[in-house]
Amino acid sequence: MGRPVRIRKKKSFMFTTRHYSFMSIMGIVIAIFCLGVIITSVFHSYNSAGKIGAGFGLIGLLTLILNAIGIISGVTSLKERDIYITPSIVAIVLNSLMVLAWIIMIIISAIAG
Repeated sequence: MGRPVRIRKKKSFMFTTRHYSFMSIMGIVIAIFCLGVIITSVFHSYNSAGKIGAGFGLIGLLTLILNAIGIISGVTSLKERDIYITPSIVAIVLNSLMVLAWIIMIIISAIAG
């Protein structure tokens, strides 16, 4: 009787099911939308020499709330498993920068006016 043949194990690979989180994509879309609103509001305010309607203030408040929602969605997407982290971080950073920009614009308008 011969020696038993040792069966070699195949090298196994572990494939992950990483995916892009819906919440992080939503945070990025919110950030891009709010960035467009900020640019449009500043452009209209500049063209009319600062004499714009109260509707622009409401739009600013709503985009500030949307940016807060974008930050929250970015943070909650970081808690998911097997996701790409980069979109979540991008959503958090972009929305945080826009909240900071709105706060700076409010402070400047309060000092100037």
